[in-house]
Amino acid sequence: MSTTISFRFPWGRYHGTPWGHNVNEGSVDWPPEPWRILRTLYATWKNRAPELDQAIVESVLVKLVEPPSYELPPFVLAHTRHYMPDNKDGTDKVFDAFAVLERGAQLLVTWSVDLTEPEREALAHLSSLIPYLGRAESICDARLEEREPALADLTARPLGVGEPGVVGGERVRLLAPAAPLDLEALTVRTAEVRKGRQIVPPCAAHITYERPPEATPTRDVRAPERAQVTAVRWSIVANALPSVKAAVAMGDALRSACMSRFGSQNDGAVSPILAGKSAEGEPLSGHRHVHYLAFASNTGDRLLDTVVAWSRDPLPEDVLQALGSVERLHGRGFARSSGFRPCRLGLEAFGSVEEIVPELARRSSVWESLTPFAPPRHCRPNRDWYAFVPDEIQRELGFAGFPEAVSVSLLPGDWLGYHRHRRREKLRTDARRAIGASLVFAEPVQGPMCLGALSHFGLGLFVPSGP
Repeated sequence: MSTTISFRFPWGRYHGTPWGHNVNEGSVDWPPEPWRILRTLYATWKNRAPELDQAIVESVLVKLVEPPSYELPPFVLAHTRHYMPDNKDGTDKVFDAFAVLERGAQLLVTWSVDLTEPEREALAHLSSLIPYLGRAESICDARLEEREPALADLTARPLGVGEPGVVGGERVRLLAPAAPLDLEALTVRTAEVRKGRQIVPPCAAHITYERPPEATPTRDVRAPERAQVTAVRWSIVANALPSVKAAVAMGDALRSACMSRFGSQNDGAVSPILAGKSAEGEPLSGHRHVHYLAFASNTGDRLLDTVVAWSRDPLPEDVLQALGSVERLHGRGFARSSGFRPCRLGLEAFGSVEEIVPELARRSSVWESLTPFAPPRHCRPNRDWYAFVPDEIQRELGFAGFPEAVSVSLLPGDWLGYHRHRRREKLRTDARRAIGASLVFAEPVQGPMCLGALSHFGLGLFVPSGP
C-alpha cells in the first residue's frame, strides 16, 4: 500500500526556488523537492500542531524519507520581472519564477510506504494544516488521499543510474533526504550550510527525476462574476474630524457631491437612485434609493471618520463610476451647517454592505442610537411625546422591513445638540425634535438600521451594541 498527499493550488501558481539556486536564476523546483515537502511537514507540526505525539510524527517522517513519485498536472514555467528600489537610489532587477497551472490543479505526491492508522491520522492532520508549499505565494489545499493513484499516472519518477527516460521528457535534479533520516539535518538553515562551506545540507543528496514536457494548462477565460455592489465606503481626511453631531450635514454634503459627479459624467442627467426622486420629481417610495451615512468607526471618540453611500438594491454601473470619482466634500452652501467641515475623501471599498460596513451591518439583537431618532409625523397636542416616540419607532421598523422590537427604551443625552435639518430646508434652525433610543429584538436582525425623518441622511442611525 502507498501513501499519497494531494496539493491543490487555487491561484494556479507554484513558486519555489531549488536548493542551491539563487532566486534571480529563474529556476523552479517542479515538482517540489522531497526535501522541501518533509521540511514543510516538520514546520507545520512544530508551528501549527505541536500537540501531536512526537514519536508518531517522527515515525511518519522517517518512513517518508523514501523518494516519492509524482502525478503532475499540465504546467508551463514562467516568470515576471520587477525593478525594486535599492539603498543606493537605484533599482535592482528581480525575477519571480513559477510554474503556471490550471486553477485548482492537483499535484499528487506518492510514497511506496505503508503507515499505521495512528501515523495516517497524524499525517492527515498535518497535511490539512499546510498553508502553502514553496514560497508564501503558493497557497495550497493539502490532504491525505485514501485512494492509490494508478502507476501509469505517476508522470515523474526517480531514475536509476543509466535508466533510460521517456522520449520528450526533461531530467531535473531534486534535493531529497538520505536514509536514515536525520531530523537535525532536515531543519538546518541555508546560512548554516554555507557557513560550513557545503553546497547541500548534511544527510541529503540530489536525485535525478524525469518530468513530462511543458503543456499549456487549460484556463477558464470567462470573466469572474462580479459581486453585487450595494455600498461604497470612504474615509474622511481632515485636519480636524467633524463631530458625530454633524452626521446629517456630512450626509447631505455627500449626496450633493455624488449627484454633482453623476451629472458632470452624464451630460447633466439626474440619477433617481441618488436623488431619491423620479424623473418627474416624485419622491421614491420603499426606501430603495441611496442612504448617505456618516459615522464614527471608533465610537469612543465620537468623531466622524467614515462616510458610506448605501442602497438596498445593487448600484448601477454609471452610478458606481460617479461615486468612485468623488474625492472631496467642498461644503458650498453648508457654511451655516452646525459642525460641517470641508474634507477630502479617500475611497476605501466597493461591495456589499455586509462586507464593507460591518460596523453598521452585522446581526445583533440590541441596537442603540448613534444619531437621534426624529419622528416623521407630528405628535398630537393631547398626547405625551415620550409615549408617542416608541410607537413611531415600531411603525418605522415595519416600513423598513424589520420585525417588531421587544422593547424600546428612550435614552438620555444631548440629542438636541445634533444637526437635525438639511441645508435646503426652509427651516434654518434645529427645531425638529429628536431623541436617542435603545431597541431590543427577540432574534438578531441584520443592519444597517436607519429610521425616521432624514434617515437617508444619517439621522436615526442605529448601531449594533449586543449579541
